[in-house]
Amino acid sequence: MDKEEVEMSIARKAPTKKPPLKACRECGTLNLREASQCSNCGSPNLTDDWEGIVIILKPNSSIVGSKIGVDKPIMRAIKVAGRIV
Repeated sequence: MDKEEVEMSIARKAPTKKPPLKACRECGTLNLREASQCSNCGSPNLTDDWEGIVIILKPNSSIVGSKIGVDKPIMRAIKVAGRIV
């Protein structure tokens, strides 16, 4: 492998380290790890067992935001503790 091939193979790898966030098991909203309850729905049911992130910045003009029923800017997990939110 030459240098260019090595750089391309490194660039294709997805990051493996999760950001310091916990997901709400009720609504999927991502919260800071220090949080004791969800900033969106108030549930204390938070978990580290989540995958994928959807960030909706402009919910009024977002097709994805309208599909998942978001009315304010939000960061949500796609999958929480084995269930797709």
